[in-house]
Amino acid sequence: MKHSVEDISEQIKGRIDAKFPVLLAHLAEELAYDFMFAPKYKITHSYDPPWDCSGMLIRTDESFSMDDYASVEDFFEEYTGQTTASYTSGIGFLHNRFEEKYEDKIREFVSVCYTEVLSEIDDNLLLQHLVESGCDVAGVDKDDIIQTVMDYELFEEPFWYDYEIIERVKPINFKMMVARGKNEAIKKYHDLLEKQREKMERISFEREGAQKLWSKLQKLFRLQKGQPLHKIEMKDYSMFREFLDYNQISMEERIILAEHMGDKFSNKVCMCLKEGK
Repeated sequence: MKHSVEDISEQIKGRIDAKFPVLLAHLAEELAYDFMFAPKYKITHSYDPPWDCSGMLIRTDESFSMDDYASVEDFFEEYTGQTTASYTSGIGFLHNRFEEKYEDKIREFVSVCYTEVLSEIDDNLLLQHLVESGCDVAGVDKDDIIQTVMDYELFEEPFWYDYEIIERVKPINFKMMVARGKNEAIKKYHDLLEKQREKMERISFEREGAQKLWSKLQKLFRLQKGQPLHKIEMKDYSMFREFLDYNQISMEERIILAEHMGDKFSNKVCMCLKEGK
């Protein structure tokens, strides 16, 4: 196998092309999920002040309609509901579209293929290419060679190959992509619902346990200290910690107290309990 800069560039592009079907399968699942389950937003400028024309996103009660999107690129124009600061005078923030989300996913895919090929090449050869290209490699650790290659964009053409891949994805038939990813998207949706249900059950169980523990501590405190247990401020923390130690309250129980009985402690005390201080 040849290992000139040009040869390695071709290997990277070849790897990306070979794995393009894998990328499409992943994008199809994500597109189907967003199409079927993501909320739809519209923008209004009704509330813009004179000095800012950013507009405001409003979540609608509408669903995305397949008739509105002939290609993937058409769907890319929809809003995700997220915003990004623009740092531009007159436009405080920008409203993100699905285009940015999926371009990031494609760039990540290209980057993975890029580093995958580089990891198969001898580090000394990569270091030699860096030196021959006039890159400053002084102090570069062996574990950092691949990152250094990427930082210097040594294999420039495939490094920017994501733009070509993005343009290859945009004209694909949107209905076909959604149909391809529909089953996995539905499975993902139900898996997320199940995880949310389990999370809510865990939180409910922990909250109930925290309330019982606090009631127990109140009784113990009155019995041992001869006074009621009030909200714990930082000035009381040393005393409270000794009280918890004496009654063998575990670290896990202290964290649960801080998470679910936060109104019984100051913010700083909550932080100390969570950090085990």
